[in-house]
Amino acid sequence: METISQKTWRVIDVLKWSREYLSQKGVESPQVEVEWLLREILNCSRMDIYLNYDRPLSPAELADFKKMLIERANGKPVQYIVGKAEFMGLEMKVTPDVLIPRCDTEVIVETILSLLKNRKWDKPRILDIGTGSGAIAVSLAVLAPECSVVACDINPKALEITRENARKHAVSERIEFILQDVLKTDKFPSAPFQIVVSNPPYVSEKMYDELPTIVRNYEPKNALMPGGDGLKFYHRFVELSGVLLTSNGVLAVEIGGNYQETAVQSIFSGNGFDQLTVIKDLQGQSRGILAERKHE
Repeated sequence: METISQKTWRVIDVLKWSREYLSQKGVESPQVEVEWLLREILNCSRMDIYLNYDRPLSPAELADFKKMLIERANGKPVQYIVGKAEFMGLEMKVTPDVLIPRCDTEVIVETILSLLKNRKWDKPRILDIGTGSGAIAVSLAVLAPECSVVACDINPKALEITRENARKHAVSERIEFILQDVLKTDKFPSAPFQIVVSNPPYVSEKMYDELPTIVRNYEPKNALMPGGDGLKFYHRFVELSGVLLTSNGVLAVEIGGNYQETAVQSIFSGNGFDQLTVIKDLQGQSRGILAERKHE
């Protein structure tokens, strides 16, 4: 690694050497991640990197890049290194206080956007439980401007990141921020809502040990694992549904893939939710469930 500072390094040199270095460290997408780090250091687009591949890095740029590269080689997620992630085409600030938004969760947002188009709700209201970085809440506020959104989280640091992302995308005025533990209270002054959405902690204690090391070592455990079988929040959503949902309201939740689909469906169907729709992600995995009650 020391040799990276012993000569003048051009963008193309850094790309080639760093890609091979991260590949040797077991990083799955070294080319993509090196490009990401370079874009951050050079404050440029991916296209700019290749249009200016002969450009030399200054000593300061090289030092900053080296620091980031070592962090990534040591296992830290690139999103935490650069402090941001993309979700629904929007840049979101992230820190180790919140989960990294993932493209799999985008299918939940896309399903809600489709639902909003097909329903005749007047000024629909949405509650996002366990908002984290605010990726779901902020993207819905941006992409469905007719809605008002409430973002709820137990972690004040997470809620502040949600505020920052809302300000970044100019939707602060349409999002209410609530610091609350939904497992311990049933008082929601803003209720009821047409849509309650959540990507809750759902990893069971058994499955947690099988998560990739990069997830277990860096992402907040309490945002991943609620304890026991991982189903605690789904039971709680059912308990709160009478308070949180309008008579024609919909519960939209992320789940832990195919292995959790039957268990979550049973929880909902056993408590009066007789219309259940499974949401599939791009890999064909069961990624979410829409739950609602029939109305004659």
